[in-house]
Amino acid sequence: MDEILKEALKLAVPSDEEVQRARLAELELKKRLEPFNVEFLLVGSYARNTWIRGNLEIDVFVLFSPELSKKELEEKIIQLGKQVFEKYELRYAEHPYVHGEILGVDFDLVPCYKVESADRIISAVDRTPFHHEWLKERVKGKENDIRLLKLFLKANGIYGAEYRVRGFSGYLCELLIVFYGSFIECLRNARSWTRRTVLDPKKGEVRNGEFFFVVDPVDDRRNVAANLSLDNLGKFVHLARLFFERPSLDFFIRKERKVPDNAIREAMGIRGTEIFALEFERPDIVEDNLYPQLERAGRKIYEMLRREGFMPLRFTYFASEKCYLLFECQVKELSRITRRLGPEFEDYENSKNFISKERIFEPFLEGGRWWAFEFRKHTKPEEAVADFAISNYQALGKNVGLKIREGFRILKGEEVLSAPILDKLADFLGIRI
Repeated sequence: MDEILKEALKLAVPSDEEVQRARLAELELKKRLEPFNVEFLLVGSYARNTWIRGNLEIDVFVLFSPELSKKELEEKIIQLGKQVFEKYELRYAEHPYVHGEILGVDFDLVPCYKVESADRIISAVDRTPFHHEWLKERVKGKENDIRLLKLFLKANGIYGAEYRVRGFSGYLCELLIVFYGSFIECLRNARSWTRRTVLDPKKGEVRNGEFFFVVDPVDDRRNVAANLSLDNLGKFVHLARLFFERPSLDFFIRKERKVPDNAIREAMGIRGTEIFALEFERPDIVEDNLYPQLERAGRKIYEMLRREGFMPLRFTYFASEKCYLLFECQVKELSRITRRLGPEFEDYENSKNFISKERIFEPFLEGGRWWAFEFRKHTKPEEAVADFAISNYQALGKNVGLKIREGFRILKGEEVLSAPILDKLADFLGIRI
């Protein structure tokens, strides 16, 4: 295991050239900020020397007076970004922030309020300087263990707290290593985590709670793992167990799944299910707003398919140039008729109304209540989805729903085997390689 970790560190630790480039870019940034007489703080993985090779990005927090309005804060950071970077891009979190580049190094210029303590924050980003203050001494000597954990997570697709990933944030990684002392001890203990484990780095305690909770040492009401999905928690626990059973450098190397088209086509044929996708234009919103809406839309459609008897197996969602909601149903086509539940025979008025409705087939009694045969509106799942998407677009997320209303395509058969859906199908279907 020691040899494996030594090899993994070669992949995780930044090269001397990368470190030198970062230092020069940092000096250049400070030089450019000097004329503006602003108070700023370098935070995050660069400031604490915990970034992994090839993932250099420098976070610069500019501290403003709490007397400024949010609008004034936004205006000031945008103006500052324009003057500091030759090329810049406006990005959005709780506040707009400015992304730019100096000497080939990425920078984020983030505004926050300078407050006395974490319990007096005005916006969520105001906590970050306190996070940095709590961690900066505690991570010393553990930087490479943090890098190993980040690389381990990244290689397995669960690094990053953004909604598209719903994995482990960089801050969470650092807290875990501070709490357990090393990468190996973190994985050793993670093997017994449950969905109710509570970790308290400040108190050094492990206890049970209602759900997985990592207590923020600067705000004990906040769960640092709030964005971590239950499935990704389970995946990490599983990976930790596998690593101790069969240690390998493979756990630190991202595996590209290259499944041949014919293998996917064969799997789809063997399954005998109906696999189709809803394709529509991507709304012009940030990913952390887009992905929750895609999940909501997919779940609403999945529930409709279940109610209508199409027996959906699974759904997923993703965005590239366009957006996709992908479904698999056990039922390709239902009969034209279904049976509808009516009132109990003792309920005279409702029974009379139920029986008197015009139908091709006579109602019948079964189990002491009336039933009737009625024609389904849709017999195929993709037809039901198309109708539901048009008539219920408002329930599918504000921006996603409007885009669906503007137009969409249902893809099935060979169309589903086209990129970029093809990239997702192997995972979606669970194809082994």
